Amino acid sequence: MSTTLSEVVVHLDESVDEATLNDLEQGIRLDQGIISVGHRPNQNHLMVVVYDSALARASSILHNFRERGLHAQLIGM
Repeated sequence: MSTTLSEVVVHLDESVDEATLNDLEQGIRLDQGIISVGHRPNQNHLMVVVYDSALARASSILHNFRERGLHAQLIGM
C-alpha cells in the first residue's frame, strides 16, 4: 500500500502569536489524513500542511482552518 502525499500552504489573515500557532498545529494534526503541519517562526501567517490525498482534500483542510475561526486561503499546492 502506498501513500500519496500532497502539500498545501495556508495563508492566515490574522496575526496570531506563537502559542496560538502551536495550538492550531496540534489541532490540525489530529484531522484525518494530516501527516504534518508546520510554520516558520518569522512567517506566522503561513502554515505548510502535508496530507495523504487519499484521506484528505485541500478544500477540507481549508474548511478546518475556517471552522477554528480563522480567515485563511490556500496559496500553494
